[in-house]
Amino acid sequence: MEIDLFSPLKIKDLILPNRIVMPPMALDYGTQSGEVTEKVLEHYSKRAKRVLQGGVGMIIVEHVYVSKRGKTHPCQLGIYSDCFLSGLKKLARTIRQKGAVAGIQLSHGGGRSLVFPVAPSGFTSPYLSRYGKSVEAIKAPEELSLEAINELGEDFADAALRALKAGFDLIEIHGAHGYLLNQFYSPLTNKRQDKYGGTIEKRLQFSLEVIKKVRQRVGEETPLFFRLGADDRLPGGNSVEDSIQAAVLLEQAGIDCLDLSGGLCSYLREGPEGFFLYMAETIKPMVSIPVIITGGIKNPITANQIITEGKADLIGVGRSLLKEPEWAQKAWKKLKGAKYFN
Repeated sequence: MEIDLFSPLKIKDLILPNRIVMPPMALDYGTQSGEVTEKVLEHYSKRAKRVLQGGVGMIIVEHVYVSKRGKTHPCQLGIYSDCFLSGLKKLARTIRQKGAVAGIQLSHGGGRSLVFPVAPSGFTSPYLSRYGKSVEAIKAPEELSLEAINELGEDFADAALRALKAGFDLIEIHGAHGYLLNQFYSPLTNKRQDKYGGTIEKRLQFSLEVIKKVRQRVGEETPLFFRLGADDRLPGGNSVEDSIQAAVLLEQAGIDCLDLSGGLCSYLREGPEGFFLYMAETIKPMVSIPVIITGGIKNPITANQIITEGKADLIGVGRSLLKEPEWAQKAWKKLKGAKYFN
């Protein structure tokens, strides 16, 4: 039987009803203290609604900050304290009741944090400017000590356990778009000379430690995803060929699914439809775990073709779902026929 966009996929014991993913997209719909609001619940509720197999299979909630000092947007959702559990439980329940699998992405802003920027290396990076600020206007981050790195790893693990308590089905660790783990991984922002800097393996070391700590906290049964900044798309940065080694190491560390993206200067919104597809074509043959690919995918026929040709296992549809909450239902109708919508 041919696998297509609406085929189920099993990851660990979690069964995704189809291959359509709403990837994490920062909304700034929370409160200034990081609480879930009715606007957040309404946003995800609209996009989680399913009709038969028509609808989003999985929603990964936008990056939530794991440490009070890791906030990067004024109204970003937080998960660094148990005080957020009540709202996060409502959010996970809303998504699941509407029929989609509920995931959540854990993040720390690092050198891009709003108030207390910290980074692998303590210099002002032109690649981490926020909201169009000039390099001169950006506060230089504090270089992280070994003790602080270990503490941040514990912050990720604590946040992962809260995510499980809140009722989310899976956890994604954010290692892309110029945030802290990506800052460690990229040679453009990591100039350390210790065990966390130098080779690809050393630059990935902190991510591997975070994965280990999270896995110890949430157990082997919980599906663990990793969003890999597979291509910095900048001279002197990581290339997709470099990230083959990183992908293999992440799989060996216990990651169950790779979510591929790119752009050290945050998420890139440029190029033809499927502009990140080359990452999946390069990396997927080198690993045995499922791969998610995003990149301006708008047409259900394009999304379906990527799956049927085996270039990726899951399709992240972001901006199209922001514009059209029922994109996935319409995709089912277009690909499977109107008879299912009598």
